[in-house]
Amino acid sequence: MLKKISVVLGFLIIIGVCTAYYMWTKPAPKAEDIKGITMTAVQLNKEFTADETKANASYLDKVIEISGTVTDVSANQDGGIVMILDSGDPMAGVQCTMRDKGAKVAKGQTVTIKGFCRGNNMGVALNDCVIK
Repeated sequence: MLKKISVVLGFLIIIGVCTAYYMWTKPAPKAEDIKGITMTAVQLNKEFTADETKANASYLDKVIEISGTVTDVSANQDGGIVMILDSGDPMAGVQCTMRDKGAKVAKGQTVTIKGFCRGNNMGVALNDCVIK
């Protein structure tokens, strides 16, 4: 009986280790591989301004395909490119942190970007963005 328990326990440990390895090495999803929710930066900002809780339920951690005019381009502390899209509110733009540190875009340019919505913090934030 003890031998059967040891075999079953060993088998369960092997399954657990294999599952943990798979989860650890599984590639992260990419925005360009997922169909995004299409809208403008102004629409997204309006929804977060009107009801942040409802907007979080609808958009948080989902891929958004957003269009808008670039009002600012800067680098973050990691050297990544951060674009601010005009949201219709001068106090809060849509912040898009680009995946590619060499992304080229100019102020005043109209762009379409896909990225993961991370919520509202002094403006709606999208991460892991790519220019479509």
